[in-house]
Amino acid sequence: MEEARSVEIMEILVCAGGVVYGAVLAYGLRQQWRWLTDPPEWTSVIYFPTVVKMIFGPKHVRSAAYLTAYASLVMSLICLTQSVVGSF
Repeated sequence: MEEARSVEIMEILVCAGGVVYGAVLAYGLRQQWRWLTDPPEWTSVIYFPTVVKMIFGPKHVRSAAYLTAYASLVMSLICLTQSVVGSF
């Protein structure tokens, strides 16, 4: 029982982290943070818009970054909702 509870708490924390990540990305895009709108190529392993920049050019980075931010936010909110509802 104790183990199951700790897994539920970890799941909630991971989902909440995804919400924070998506919110920070969306806020950073609105503020036009340079590392989000013109990401360095070494971030291609962890940041999808960098791959878009390398393949399609810098013109499409902003759209891919918004897609990443809002998709992360929505998926994490769904995950968080399911985790919280499932834990009761």
